[in-house]
Amino acid sequence: MDCTLAEIRAHPKSIEIQQYLSDKLSEKRFQHVLSVQELTVDLARVHGVNVWQANLAALLHDSAKWMSTKELYSEVERYGIRLDPVEKANPSLLHPLIGVKLAIEKFTVTELEVLEAIRNHTTGSPSMGVLSQVLYVADFAEPTRTHKEAAVARKLAYASLHRAVHYVARTEIAYLLEKGVLIHPNTLHTYNRTLEGSEIQK
Repeated sequence: MDCTLAEIRAHPKSIEIQQYLSDKLSEKRFQHVLSVQELTVDLARVHGVNVWQANLAALLHDSAKWMSTKELYSEVERYGIRLDPVEKANPSLLHPLIGVKLAIEKFTVTELEVLEAIRNHTTGSPSMGVLSQVLYVADFAEPTRTHKEAAVARKLAYASLHRAVHYVARTEIAYLLEKGVLIHPNTLHTYNRTLEGSEIQK
C-alpha cells in the first residue's frame, strides 16, 4: 500500500478507528496516537514494513487507554486473560491486552503482526518482529514527547532499529528503577536480547 499519510487517514477503516478514539480518548491522548501513527508509518517505509499494518497497529495501540483501572481488570476477567505477577500488580500494563481484544472484536483486525505489535508496545518483547519494534520505538519517540530521550530514540530509529529498541528498553528500565517499581520481564529480556552479540556492547 503505497499511499500518503493523508490517504491512509482517509481510508474508511482508519476513519472508523479514528472516530472511536476521538470519542473515547482525551484530546492529549488522541493527539499522541496520531503522532505515533505518523512516525510508525514513516518508519515502516524506512524498514520495509507493511504500511497499512503499521497504520492499524499505531491507531489501535492505545484504544483501551480510556478505561478505568476497574474497567480494565473487569475486561481481563471477562476475556479470561491470564496475567503474570507484574501485570496483576500494574494496571498500566493491561491496556495492550484489552487493545488486542478490541482490535479483533470491534474492528475485525486479525493480522498477527498487528496484534503482536499492539500487545508488545508497552513492555517490549525479545521476540518482537519488525512491526512490533517500530511501534515500540514510535510510542516512546513520537514528536509530542518532549523529553530529550525521545529525540535520541527517534534519530536512532531511522539509522538502526535494533539500536533504537535497545535504547528505549534501557531508558525505560532506568526510569522504572528510579521510580522503584516492578519491571516487566519482557522489558529486561528486550534489553538483554538487543545487547547480546551486537555492536552496542563493544
